[in-house]
Amino acid sequence: MSSPYTMIGSDGREYSGSLEELRDWAREGRLGPATLVWNEADERWIPASARHELVWDLPRPEPEAEAPVPPVFHRAGFVPRLVAWVADGMVILFLVNLVLLPWREPLQDLMQQVQRQLELTGDAQPDLWLLLKFQLIFTSVYSGVSLAYSVGFQGRFGATLGKRLLGLRVVTLDGSPLGYGGAFRRYCSEMLSLLTFGLGYLMVLGPERRALHDLISGTQVIMTPRD
Repeated sequence: MSSPYTMIGSDGREYSGSLEELRDWAREGRLGPATLVWNEADERWIPASARHELVWDLPRPEPEAEAPVPPVFHRAGFVPRLVAWVADGMVILFLVNLVLLPWREPLQDLMQQVQRQLELTGDAQPDLWLLLKFQLIFTSVYSGVSLAYSVGFQGRFGATLGKRLLGLRVVTLDGSPLGYGGAFRRYCSEMLSLLTFGLGYLMVLGPERRALHDLISGTQVIMTPRD
């Protein structure tokens, strides 16, 4: 015959019963590993988990969920980013010439006029409107092509052609894709890196390997493994 047991319930009251009854209480959740149990044989209060005759009937604690391991990214350094930037600049200039192709002849005439204005010497005054007109046309077309190229490729694929050539990709700090909205914010932020006479780009040389526009837009340029 089993020695009588007494346990202290969650309400602080004492409950007595046989070993089989305590096992039933454990299965019902009334008795847990930390519940104090007294037994007539040893006349002492000890946790149920310390009584070998009860330990296998106690509810098993649920395993703790492992903390997610943050992804590790290898950020691209200055040299591969510079090479990608030069490659993208060449692509953009090609696209600009392609866009301006239907107006090739009038633009050539305009460029010749601008060249003559720049060659003026002495007291001759250059035609400022002509120079401004040429600058506005080129800047407008270049900016439009650059915007569509950068936002389109980075929003859709996470990288421009130059970056893809170097195995680079632009992502957020948690590794998520930029999307078109994020790519547009990064493009606008890059204007600040240009306005600082390129110093914003040189911040890539720092320990974080992030340019000024990366810090502003919350992005990073990472190396992608090659197949």
